[in-house]
Amino acid sequence: MSIFMKKYLPLFLLLITFSTEQIFAQNKYVDSLQLVVNQNQATDQDRFSAYYKLTEWFRVEENYTKAEAIIKKHLEFAERKKNEVEVTKAEVNQGIVYVNQEEFEKGVLQLEKIKARANKSKIANAYTSYLEAYITLNNGDSETALKLFQQLETTLEDEKEYSLLAKIYYNLYGIFSNLNDVENTMLYTQKMINEAKISTDKNLISNAYSALAVAYTLRYDTEKSSSDLQQIIEVSKSAVALGNQFKDQIGSRTNAIAKLNLASYYLKYYPEKTSLIKETTKEALKAAETAVGNQTVLASCYGILSHIAQQENNMAAAVSYLLDAFQILSKQQPIYYYSIIMVSDDLATLYQKMGNYEKAFHYQKLTTSYNLELYNQEQASSVKKIEAQYQFKKKEKEVALLKERSESQRKQKLLYAGLAIIGLIGSFFMYRSYHYHLKYSLQKEKKLVADKHEADLQIKLEKEEQSRLKAEQELAMLKQQQLQDEVMASQLQIQHKNNVLQKLKVKLEDDKSVNIKQILKEENLFDNDFEKVKFEIQEIHPNFFNVLNQNAAQKLTSLDLKYCAYIYLGMETKQIANLLNVEAKSVRMTKYRLKQKLGLGAEVDLLQFIKSLQQA
Repeated sequence: MSIFMKKYLPLFLLLITFSTEQIFAQNKYVDSLQLVVNQNQATDQDRFSAYYKLTEWFRVEENYTKAEAIIKKHLEFAERKKNEVEVTKAEVNQGIVYVNQEEFEKGVLQLEKIKARANKSKIANAYTSYLEAYITLNNGDSETALKLFQQLETTLEDEKEYSLLAKIYYNLYGIFSNLNDVENTMLYTQKMINEAKISTDKNLISNAYSALAVAYTLRYDTEKSSSDLQQIIEVSKSAVALGNQFKDQIGSRTNAIAKLNLASYYLKYYPEKTSLIKETTKEALKAAETAVGNQTVLASCYGILSHIAQQENNMAAAVSYLLDAFQILSKQQPIYYYSIIMVSDDLATLYQKMGNYEKAFHYQKLTTSYNLELYNQEQASSVKKIEAQYQFKKKEKEVALLKERSESQRKQKLLYAGLAIIGLIGSFFMYRSYHYHLKYSLQKEKKLVADKHEADLQIKLEKEEQSRLKAEQELAMLKQQQLQDEVMASQLQIQHKNNVLQKLKVKLEDDKSVNIKQILKEENLFDNDFEKVKFEIQEIHPNFFNVLNQNAAQKLTSLDLKYCAYIYLGMETKQIANLLNVEAKSVRMTKYRLKQKLGLGAEVDLLQFIKSLQQA
């Protein structure tokens, strides 16, 4: 398998993973929904359903202006009908749109706005909880999001909210598939299929089949069962067949992704079936061309065709397909840097093989530029997420304090009112009885007790304010640590690419008879340059390598230290493999050898051990 396909197969799986969101892609279907919302004779429930589906369609197409316009109409109609559940649905969809545009702070404020309105409806509260879990997941806290989604699943156990349940199961499936938890991935995929079939939504059913193929893929890659391999192909075919059967009810994007997924599985597991791969990929290409916003799908199709052309030794066609993919991705706004980096990097590799070093240098330079843009984009996104997390926690504390203060003020007012009434009555009857005078004195003592309680409450509030300031300081330190880790990752990633580009540039200028094989050999042996990067890392973590060597039972090589740095940054096995251009099993074997060199038992987690050394 070529370097191109090693890098692109995870992209195909990514498309499978998120294809559940790609629904309502037929304009005819959208027109029918718009007709419903504009018909006064349509039932309220039909109009509410149409508003919800139209919002999903425009949101998925990333046409957020139209999505927000539909949400506004949905909200106005729901408020006019005084339908609490539909008001909440519309406001929750607005919060999701904010998150999709990475406006995390607006998403948090929207959630607090919904929470501030007293909801008595179980379903309305469930949609509010879904938005909270969705924001939490997109802020990177998958552990907390997992608990929230599972609690929500239990809440809706006996409800008929099939669409919301399908979304909950989708998010749970996504969390567990990212954790490579085969059992739970399979469990929630099956649940998603059941809910999709009950809803009769053909798009949901098609995407549930694609998700099930991912679950079988995870299990096959672990257990290597031939029955699982057969199921991968069968359920992928079911998704394609459904799209062909219900063309008017299934979106072009959903149909294209289903066919692309099938082609990618053929390529991964049956690479010898080139004609079948070509045919399926061209069907996916044809489907993708009929819908807007399918640049990544189209580029992936061209990627597969380029790989097949390379297998057939047709380098001109392979380059042509990649250039088509590059042109499509470069026009996409905003640019999806993960995909265009892969394409430009593979163009550089192909041009090197063809001996066109000028173009190879051009596309390698573009790859480095896109990597820098991606780093800046991810850094900005991380800052937004950290700020949103801070605001979210801050708002929770503020709401708790306001509730407590409001309750205290309410009790105080009641107490003052009671004391005033008692005082008037006592004054009026004071002359008649010493007993009433004594009763008034007792009430006055109660007031003094209440004042003492108020003073104690004020002290408590001041202590809580101190705790809040301490939490803010800890959050700022966490933010600083995260930015430091990102700098370390940037140094490790970019240093190598810059060295290769510099070598290639110098040789192209000074020596016309460039030995490209030698350059590639030097590039594969770039471990010697790790000592140069070492100084940059030690600027941030001065004792990182010394502590590792001191705790190692055997001497650690430069490559061992590099792996430790990647692991400390929290990179997964696939990410390290892609970065170092090696197989995932090679990374796992290196981790195993590292644990031996560090004298760790099988039960000890390598990441936690390295983290503990840095904290010591």
